[in-house]
Amino acid sequence: MRRTIIVGTVAALLTACQSTPAPPIRLQGEPSAIARLAGGWTGQYWGGSGGRGGSLEFALRSGSDSLYGDVVMLDPRGQQLKAADPMEAHVQHVQTPSHLRIDYVLAKGDSLRGVLEPYVSPDCECTVTTTFFGQVRGDKMSGLFETRSGARLRAQGSWELARKSGG
Repeated sequence: MRRTIIVGTVAALLTACQSTPAPPIRLQGEPSAIARLAGGWTGQYWGGSGGRGGSLEFALRSGSDSLYGDVVMLDPRGQQLKAADPMEAHVQHVQTPSHLRIDYVLAKGDSLRGVLEPYVSPDCECTVTTTFFGQVRGDKMSGLFETRSGARLRAQGSWELARKSGG
């Protein structure tokens, strides 16, 4: 009996420790435009209030007919931006707790538009949402972003990404 309880407990722990795959991005657009986004990307963003900037990593992984994406954003002090969701809810929809989910992407031709999940901005300690717009040119992407808290524009800036080699 004791052995059954131990085996059952170990099985439950192993199941709980397995990471749940992140849900797919709400993705719309032309199949050829979407295919251009697949792979690993790295870059930076800059601008916004106080000249804020930091690092970006963007990964779109092919998975049947869906794509998955996370963004890692760092503020100038090297601190990771935190999702607005409570951690228990946040970890259900990202690959790691330090990532922000991309909620939506529209790809058409060489253009894209996307929205990040809400997160806490370090400049106001308020919940914000960032929308990004850009162009894909081969192994490079670049564009602009707007960060808003409700209807209030909090920051604007630029971003650029390059495809990781082998990505």
